[in-house]
Amino acid sequence: MELRCIIIDDDELSRVSVQRFCEKIEDVQVVACCKSAAQLIELLEEEWADFILLDIEMPGINGMDLVKSVTHLPYIIFTTSRTEYAAQAFEFKERIVDFLAKPITLPRLVKAVERVRDLVEQESNSNKSDDIFIKTDGRIVRIEIDHLLYIETVGDYVMFYTTDAKYMVHSTLKRIDEKLHHPQLLKVHRSFIINLSKVVDIEDNTIVINKKVIPVSRQYKPMLLRRIDPL
Repeated sequence: MELRCIIIDDDELSRVSVQRFCEKIEDVQVVACCKSAAQLIELLEEEWADFILLDIEMPGINGMDLVKSVTHLPYIIFTTSRTEYAAQAFEFKERIVDFLAKPITLPRLVKAVERVRDLVEQESNSNKSDDIFIKTDGRIVRIEIDHLLYIETVGDYVMFYTTDAKYMVHSTLKRIDEKLHHPQLLKVHRSFIINLSKVVDIEDNTIVINKKVIPVSRQYKPMLLRRIDPL
């Protein structure tokens, strides 16, 4: 399994050193190097990666602030010369995989990358049920995932659209998203969860499913690109 990586560090020598190490690890592709959080945020609007090697100490937005403020980032491997950040690094984000103290060594980096590989493989091989159950009109209805097109917020309700029907549920999209854990389903906007297998077309910041044009928020687009893995 090839892993796509982005390196972000304001120090050029550090970027070059880490990139050279990555090139020695089998099936790791460095798709971009950035020197600031602002560059990374702009890059993630169009590019995707399985993990980011992220320096903590940077001018402007530092690595810790970036992870706190930007949702739906790839897996994170923090890098820093100050080990006192380690405890703080793991207490607020579940996608932080490891913490590497500078100077980074190749064996230590290999170990961190293997942790990422394990997590990515677990996501890919997730064995989830092919149906979900919803409460609607006083009854419980089963919806097969292969029949589900998308889920949309409609006022105080959430609408489930399938290939042959639609169902209204009194809930919020946030609550639905927290309960749905299926590899085909992905939140792409504050008002939409889509079935990736039903996507017909993606252009700029929109998706077409069953002739419905669905917006894609900037914060969710990197995850969308990562999940569809375009050639």
